[in-house]
Amino acid sequence: MIKKKLTPSLIVIFFWIVGLLIINQYFHGYLKHYLYLSIIIAIGYIVLEKIREDKEEEKDE
Repeated sequence: MIKKKLTPSLIVIFFWIVGLLIINQYFHGYLKHYLYLSIIIAIGYIVLEKIREDKEEEKDE
């Protein structure tokens, strides 16, 4: 049986989906901007995680 854990990434995804639904329902004109901002934030997070991993690998060597 698979145990499901409430991880920080799942919480972020949940709030992103809720934000997307709210913006889609009430502020439809801002939907495109919300999605663009989401992409920018996701790419920034990926880059920062990669930098952090590289620094940890340098310490281990």
